[in-house]
Amino acid sequence: MATASAVVTALAAVLWVPTQLWPGGPASGGVYGRAPSGPMGLKALEGRAAVHGNLAVPGAVHSRDPRDSMEPVDAEAQPRPAATVPALTAPSGVEMSAAAAPGMSEPATQAACELLLARLPGVTRSQCLATQLQPSGAASGQGVPLYWRDVVPRTGAPAPAGEGPPLRVLVVGAMHGDELTAASLALRWIGLAGAEGGDRGAAQPPVHWRFIPVLNPDGLLAPKPTRVNASGVDLNRNFPTPGWAQDAPVYWEKRTRKDPRRWPGHTPLSEPESRFLHQQMEQFQPQLVVSIHAPYGVLDFDGPHDPPARLGRLRMDKLGVFPGSLGHYGGLHRGVPVVTIELEHALRMPPDTEVRAMWRDLRQWMNTRLLDGGDAVAGTAAPAMAR
Repeated sequence: MATASAVVTALAAVLWVPTQLWPGGPASGGVYGRAPSGPMGLKALEGRAAVHGNLAVPGAVHSRDPRDSMEPVDAEAQPRPAATVPALTAPSGVEMSAAAAPGMSEPATQAACELLLARLPGVTRSQCLATQLQPSGAASGQGVPLYWRDVVPRTGAPAPAGEGPPLRVLVVGAMHGDELTAASLALRWIGLAGAEGGDRGAAQPPVHWRFIPVLNPDGLLAPKPTRVNASGVDLNRNFPTPGWAQDAPVYWEKRTRKDPRRWPGHTPLSEPESRFLHQQMEQFQPQLVVSIHAPYGVLDFDGPHDPPARLGRLRMDKLGVFPGSLGHYGGLHRGVPVVTIELEHALRMPPDTEVRAMWRDLRQWMNTRLLDGGDAVAGTAAPAMAR
């Protein structure tokens, strides 16, 4: 009997251990591995970023995450109450030289880099700290700050005769959390914008840049990075395009066959991250939006003006219009040109020469089409365009 009892005990132990390591069902809220909200949740995410870092297996970033095996929430269910995005103030760099003042918000920048850097391929710690990222005052669904940085021409610098106000350009990275290089490119470009803006004698027309390098930190910092946010919503299908209530659910059900990676949510702007970006469209009034993604290796474009033919190695190849996408909302609905960059790889950054070539080509296109009168005034819809 003693022997039989020992066997039963050992067998029970063997069966118990896997159930603790590999849960058989979703955690609370229908999300695997979801960290608690608030400061403890932020600490958990910081720990995950430090431990997992760039150890993600290449290719795994684009494989289906654990949520893909779950039946998504019924699209007819009642939407969650919309959280209010806090009133935002312009980053402190707005009224300063593009080269940040020494020590400006250093603790906030260090916190941002400690949180994000382990997940950002091709970005050194010194490059991250040089971005002088600031908390915007808004946060993700799990309470992670949404960081931003403004770069503007130096106050008081001489401007060419007849030069108007700076062009307002919004650059958004990592709307999909598993596209890690999108965040890295946005951070690298902050440095290029700062170097350019700090020297107004460089004959570059003035630009007010606003960078949001990681719009979806919850997806980016998940144990395995996910396209969707913590609520399982594809942020790039959550913007209020005309006919969203009819088109977005039908597209998701019929065209994607209820792919959880592309669930648009119950209602447009149901997510704090998409509401934050929508608020930037309303308050900042960008005249150009650059949205960085991966890994299709092409350019896409929506809105007025002739699109750029190429940025570095990337060539124009329009991908189509989707209900709730930023390109549809910004480019076709609001009449603001949206350049969508699809890098070639989500984990491996292009070489530095390519990073700079894409930047030069973007600036050249901006100078030709948006600043030198090659087209209509940026941000103004073509006469026949429905807004």
